Amino acid sequence: MDLMLLRVFQCQVEVQCGIALRAANELEQPETVWASVQNLLNAVANISKACWGSGGKLAAEREPLRSSLQLADSSPIRWTTVRNHWEHFDERLDEWWSGSPHHNFIDMNVMPRSAIHIQGMTDLDWFRNLDPQSGELTFWGDTFDLPTIVNEVRRIQPIAAAEANKHNSEPPNSGGIGQ
Repeated sequence: MDLMLLRVFQCQVEVQCGIALRAANELEQPETVWASVQNLLNAVANISKACWGSGGKLAAEREPLRSSLQLADSSPIRWTTVRNHWEHFDERLDEWWSGSPHHNFIDMNVMPRSAIHIQGMTDLDWFRNLDPQSGELTFWGDTFDLPTIVNEVRRIQPIAAAEANKHNSEPPNSGGIGQ
């Protein structure tokens, strides 16, 4: 990867880290919790796409970026299942309607999932749920561990900043972690 292009990618990752961390800080405010979740998911998705390409299609080409950010392929930033549920909400509604036997619709709750018991409810009936104690975001039984993801964003933000601020003639960080 050309060094100037690498610096631009590093800068964009740093920007998206800042957006994700601001959104994470706003999760505690009830009036903005769902906007904050969506902003966090979008920013982390943008980091993931920068580092692996959409759907991982550019993983080989983006390896120098991941290496410079000390970002392993096993990073929670790469997790996409719950983010994809969010992004394709319209498709999930169609799937729910055709697949849910009772059409229970549980959505946008801030509570442990164990707080609601409805007979005949399936994972397909559970849309967006945030457990405020664990920080787990759940959609259709798929869980996205927000604290783990936020910690990874906090870890890579200063690395991205340091790398992005290097002169184009300075070599990138070599990483030093297993890919």
